[in-house]
Amino acid sequence: MTGTAVPARNVVLSFKVERQQSNGKLRIVIRGELDMETGPRAEEELRRAEEDKPQVLVLDLREVSFFDSTGLQLVLDADVRAREEGRTFIVIPGDGEPRRVLELAEVTDRLNLEE
Repeated sequence: MTGTAVPARNVVLSFKVERQQSNGKLRIVIRGELDMETGPRAEEELRRAEEDKPQVLVLDLREVSFFDSTGLQLVLDADVRAREEGRTFIVIPGDGEPRRVLELAEVTDRLNLEE
């Protein structure tokens, strides 16, 4: 059986950052892949949220499908800034890649994780 080569298609996975605010709590929800390409946008949104000086900042990673050292650094840096500024920083890693990477990096004990 002979086949015809099918050209590869560039598949662009969606990356979205959503901001939700209620009762002094600001939630940043990230969807899609959090990597070197999308990390700067996520960092920008987090810093923009920090400028509003919320009492509580929540980073929701439950819908992140890929999470590497870029995402890890983003979380750790945001945690350091929150501690320095007296803000509560909560990470919701979900059960996928973000949780796995945070566990492998052995940083779950120093972060404020919620389900």
